[in-house]
Amino acid sequence: MTKPREKTREELTAEIEESKKKIRQYENREKVLRQKLSQEERRTRSHRLIVRGAVFESIVPEAKTMTDEEAAALLRLALTSEPAREFLRKRAEETTS
Repeated sequence: MTKPREKTREELTAEIEESKKKIRQYENREKVLRQKLSQEERRTRSHRLIVRGAVFESIVPEAKTMTDEEAAALLRLALTSEPAREFLRKRAEETTS
């Protein structure tokens, strides 16, 4: 049986460089995919915030003319009321069950 030919130093160096190049390509591809995922997550979050803001304005039309601070105060008051706290407590129990 013949022994496989041993590679020269130059061939091994070329193989190492080719492997390093492939690693860089995979790392760059991973970076691009992570950026796309991040953009999609931001787009989804922005859409959700817009929809929720529209719901808030449809329930409280006066919210359109409120400042950000006034709207935040109104929401804070509404969500800390006893009925709101009870609703949130029940919902939390349902999601953990």
